Amino acid sequence: MKILTHSHPRSGWIVVVGLAVVLCISFGTTLNALSVFAPPIMQAFQCSNEQVARLATVFLLTMTLAMPAAGWLLDRVSPRPIMTGGAILTAIGYLIAAHSPDITVLTVALGVAGVGVGASTYVPAIMLSSHWIAPNRQGLAFGILLAGAAVGAIIFPMLVTHATNAFGWRYAMETIGMFVALTCVPLLLWVARMPATRATAHAATPDASLLDGHDIAEALRMPRYWLWIAMMLLITLSSLGVYIALVPYLMSTGYSAEHAAAIYAAVGASAFVGNFLFGALSNRWGAKTVLLIGTTASAGGILCLLAAHDRALGMAAIALFSLIWGSTFNLANQLSPLLLAESMGQRNFGSLLGIGNLVSGVGSAFSPEALGYLVDATHTYTIALVLCAALMAVALVPIFLLRVTPVREVAA
Repeated sequence: MKILTHSHPRSGWIVVVGLAVVLCISFGTTLNALSVFAPPIMQAFQCSNEQVARLATVFLLTMTLAMPAAGWLLDRVSPRPIMTGGAILTAIGYLIAAHSPDITVLTVALGVAGVGVGASTYVPAIMLSSHWIAPNRQGLAFGILLAGAAVGAIIFPMLVTHATNAFGWRYAMETIGMFVALTCVPLLLWVARMPATRATAHAATPDASLLDGHDIAEALRMPRYWLWIAMMLLITLSSLGVYIALVPYLMSTGYSAEHAAAIYAAVGASAFVGNFLFGALSNRWGAKTVLLIGTTASAGGILCLLAAHDRALGMAAIALFSLIWGSTFNLANQLSPLLLAESMGQRNFGSLLGIGNLVSGVGSAFSPEALGYLVDATHTYTIALVLCAALMAVALVPIFLLRVTPVREVAA
C-alpha cells in the first residue's frame, strides 16, 4: 500500500496529546459518567431501568449519527469549526440537562450533548491524527488518544459521584457543561488544525489520485468493509452493554456507589495501560493479530464479572474483570482504524470510518436499553452479561476473515 511520508513529527505529537486531553474531558464527563447518574435520576423521576437506560441509548445514538457527518466534512473542510462547534453543543446539552423538569427533556438534552461529543471526539480525532502521524506509528498515536479517554474514565466518574452525592445530580451536570465549555472549546481552537503542507500529510482536500483506496460507492459493495463493520457492531454491542450497566450491577450485588465508582476507575486505569501496551504490540504483530487476542480476553473478562456477588471469590473476580476486560474492551476503537486503512486504503478514510461507526453505532446504541429491558424482565443481570460475552466471542469470526495489507512508511 502506498503511503505518503509524514514530517514534522514533533508538531504531530503535540496535536495528538492535545486531542487526547479533549477526549479525556469530553468522554470522561459524559459517556464514562452516564452510569453514575442512573441511580439518582431513577429516584428523582421514579422511572424504570429501561427508561434510565434510554438516556444512554439516545446519547449514543446521536453521538453515532454525528460521526459520519464529521468524517465526511473533515475529508473536505477545516476541522476547527466542526470540532469546536461540537464541544459547544456538548456544553449546551449538559446545561439544559441540569435544569430538566422531566425525563423527556433530560433525554433530549443528552441527545444534543451526544451530537456534540460525536462531532468533537473519536472519529474527528482519529481522522486528524492520521493526517499528522506516519502510518507505522499510528497504532501508538491512537493508543495515546484512547489513553486520554481512559484517564477521563479514571478521574471523572469518581468526581461526578462525589459531586452528585454532595450537591445533587443537577449540580454535577451543570458543572460538566461549564467545564467542557471552559476547557475543550479553547483547546480545540488551538489543536484542531491540518498540517501546513501536503508533504507532512494529506491536505484537507487532497487529490484522491495520490491515495490508495476506493470510491465510497465501491467500498460499500465490498464484503471486507462489511466484515469490518460486523466486527465493530458485535464488539461495541458487548462493550457498551457492560460499560453502561457496570455501576448499577455492582450496586445490585451490594457495593456502595463510591466502591462501584472506584471499580469503574480501576477499569479506566487498566484501559490506560492497555492502550499503550496493545498499541506497541500492534506495531510488531499487526493490528489483526492483536485484536484477535484482545477480543478473546475481553470475552473471558466479562464472565469474571458474574462472580462479583460471591463472598469468597467476589474481590478476586472484580480484580480479574478490571484487569482483563478493562485493558481490552476499548481495543477495537484503537485498532479498527488501522484495520480499515489496511483493508480499504487511505482514500475517503474519514468518510468510510464515519459510515462504519454510524452503522455499528446505531445498532449498538440500543444495547444499554436492551440490557435494561432484560434486567427488568428477568430480575437478574446474569443473562445479559452472558449474552455480552457471547457477542464478544462471535466478533472473532469477522476479525479472522478480514483480509488486510500491513501499512508501511515510504521514503519521500
